[in-house]
Amino acid sequence: MSRPKVFKRHVINRRAFLYGAGGIAIGLPFLEGLPERSAWAAGSEPVFTFFMCAACGVEPKRFWPSGFGDLATVLASGDKAVNELKDHAANLLIIKNVDFPQKGPQGCGHAEGLCQALTAAAPASSGSRATAKGASVDFVISQAVNAAGTDPLTLYAGNLNNGFIEERLSFDASGKVRAATDSPYKLYQSLMGVAAPAGSGGGTTGTGGTGGSTPPPTVTDWLLTRRKSANDQVRAELNSLMSNPKLSAADVQRLKQHFDAIREVEVTMMDPTSPTAMYGCSLDGLDTAGLEAVKSYKYQKSNVAVGGMENIVQLHMQLVALAFACNYNRTATLQWGDGTDATIYDVPSNKTLSNWGLHYISHRTASDGALGTNSTAEAAHAEIDIVRMQTVAAGLNHFRDRGLADKAVVLWTNHVAEGNHSMSSVPQIIWGNGGGYFKQGQYIDGGKVQNGKLLNMVITAATGNAAPNFGSSGGGEIAAAKA
Repeated sequence: MSRPKVFKRHVINRRAFLYGAGGIAIGLPFLEGLPERSAWAAGSEPVFTFFMCAACGVEPKRFWPSGFGDLATVLASGDKAVNELKDHAANLLIIKNVDFPQKGPQGCGHAEGLCQALTAAAPASSGSRATAKGASVDFVISQAVNAAGTDPLTLYAGNLNNGFIEERLSFDASGKVRAATDSPYKLYQSLMGVAAPAGSGGGTTGTGGTGGSTPPPTVTDWLLTRRKSANDQVRAELNSLMSNPKLSAADVQRLKQHFDAIREVEVTMMDPTSPTAMYGCSLDGLDTAGLEAVKSYKYQKSNVAVGGMENIVQLHMQLVALAFACNYNRTATLQWGDGTDATIYDVPSNKTLSNWGLHYISHRTASDGALGTNSTAEAAHAEIDIVRMQTVAAGLNHFRDRGLADKAVVLWTNHVAEGNHSMSSVPQIIWGNGGGYFKQGQYIDGGKVQNGKLLNMVITAATGNAAPNFGSSGGGEIAAAKA
C-alpha cells in the first residue's frame, strides 16, 4: 500500500494561532486554512526517519548488551556502553550481526564505510576519495514523502571545512554526495518561524543541555500548564465586538459560532491523541542558551568546549526532533564525526595517553595508518562509547517528549564496526516503532545479513511501499526485527 504524499510547510502556524493576541481581526482570517496547515491530514500520519552515523567504530567487548532478549532486563544493570540507553529500553531495538556489503577496507575503510552506511551498496571506488554507487536511504525516502524540491535535512558534527573525509553520508540518485550543514544555529533559525514559542519564557537550557542546570518542564508538562485558549487571549476584543450595536443578531450568532469552531480546532490541536495534533511543536525544551552560544559556530577539537562534538550532536538532535514534531521535514541525516575523527575526548584513559584524537584511539596506536594493540587506547575507546551513548540518550529524550515514539525511526550506526576497520557486525540501534512496523524493547541477532535488509524495512515504514530492494540487499527484511 502506498502512503499518500502529504507534506505541509507551516505558512500559517500554530504559534500564530495560539499566540496572535493582537486583536480579534487577527484570528478571523486565520481560521480557513488552519486545520490543514497546522499538521498532517487524518489517515496519512507520517513516519519520520533520522539516520545518525558515528565515526571510528566501537570497542565491541564493552559496547554490546550482555545477552539477547528483553532490553528492560538486559540494560537494567551492567557496565556496557548501551546500558546508558536503559531509560529508553521500551522504545529500542538493538541489532547485532548486520554487515555492510563490503565487509573490510580495500583502501580507506572510513570513507568506504561511510559510502555504505546509508546506501547499502559497496562503494563505486576505493580509498579516501571513495564514492557511492547510488542514492542513500534518506534521499530515497525524501523523494517519496517530501514535497517536490524538498531535500532531506543533512547535518554534520565535526571539522567540516578542515577535516579528513568530511561529508560522505547522504547521496543523491547519481551517487553524488549531498552538502551538509554543520551549524545547529542555521536550522534553529528556520524553526523559530514554525514552532510555538517556549511556554516557560526565554533562556531555557533544555533536557539535553551541557550546562548542568535544572532541565525545564517537558512538552507534556507545558501543555498541561499552559493550555490557555486563543479565545481567552482576545476575550476583551471579542466581547466588545459582539456588543457593537452595528452588528445584527445574525452577525452575533455567526461570530459566536466562528469562535466556538476555533475552540474546537484548538482542543483537537492540543490533544496528543488526535491524528492531526501538532503535539510537541514548541520551542520548549530546546537548549536555547547553547544554540545562541554557537551562533558563530566553529568546530572545537576539545570535546568539552563550546562547539565540541557531543554538544553539537545534542543540539542537532534537539532540532531534528522539533522539525519532525512540526512536520517541517520528514527525514534527516547526521554525520557524527569526520572519517578520521581527531576529536579529543575528555575521558580518564585518554589523559594517560596525553589526549589522543579518536582516530588514534580507534587504531590503538598514535597513527592514522597503522593498527596497534594499546590496551589504554582500548579502554579509552570504551569510555568514549559511554559518552556517545549518553549523548544519544539525551537526544532521544526530545523525541520521546515530543510524542514521536510511534511516529519515527531513529537509527544510530557507525561507518565501521570497530577500530580495525572491520565492517562486519556494524552497530545498528533503532529507537521508535515507525508507525508500528518495528519490534521494540529487544536485543536481537541480525543473522549476518546486509544492512540493506534493515534499510528496506525503514523505507517500508516511512513510505508505505512494501518489499523494496534497496542497495544490494537482494530484497527482504530482518524477520526478527519486525513487529
